[in-house]
Amino acid sequence: DAGMKRLVDLGAKVINMSFGTAEDQLPPGGAPPHLEAVRYALARGVVLVAASGNSGLAQRYFPAAHDGVIAVGAVDVRGAVARFSTRGSHVALCAPGAGIWTCALGGGLQRANGTSFAAPFVSAACALLVARADARAWPVDSASLRALLVASCRPHLLADTEGCGAGVLDIAAALRALDQRIDEALDDTAP
Repeated sequence: DAGMKRLVDLGAKVINMSFGTAEDQLPPGGAPPHLEAVRYALARGVVLVAASGNSGLAQRYFPAAHDGVIAVGAVDVRGAVARFSTRGSHVALCAPGAGIWTCALGGGLQRANGTSFAAPFVSAACALLVARADARAWPVDSASLRALLVASCRPHLLADTEGCGAGVLDIAAALRALDQRIDEALDDTAP
C-alpha cells in the first residue's frame, strides 16, 4: 500500500496490481485489504488494474474486487478462458495469461501462467489510452476506461465464460473507440 501511495504521489496515471488475497482468506469482519490505497489512487484519477486471481473459482480477490478497479482474468494461447482464471461479476475482461514469456528468477526467460501476467496487458492498454486521451486533451478515468475496454473487447471463444468479463482485450478497437468518442463529443460542441 505504501508503494502504491508513493506511485500516486509521483504522478503515476496507471498502476498494475498483480497481487491479491482471496476473500475467504480474510479474517471475519475485517476490511478488505488495500481499500485505503485504492481509494487514495482513484480519488486522484489513477487508473487501477488488478489480476482477478488464479483459483479457477467464482470468488472475489482483493484488490481486484474493489469498486473502481479494472479486474482482469486470463485466456490461454488459443484465446479460451484459462482454467485457472478466477471468475466473478467484478471481472471486466480477459487478456493473455498462459504461456507468457517472463524473466526467470535464476536469470534468462521462462514461460509463466496466471492472471498476474494478464493484468499487465490491460495496464499497458490503459497507459496507451491515457496517453492518447492526454494528447487530445480529453479527460479519462478508471470508470471511463473500464467501460471503453469492455465495449471494445473481442467476444470469448467458448460459451462457458460466466464471470469472465465482457471478452478479450482488443487494444486496437479500444483506441479506435476512444478516438470516435472524442471526435463525436467535439463535433457536438462545435459551433
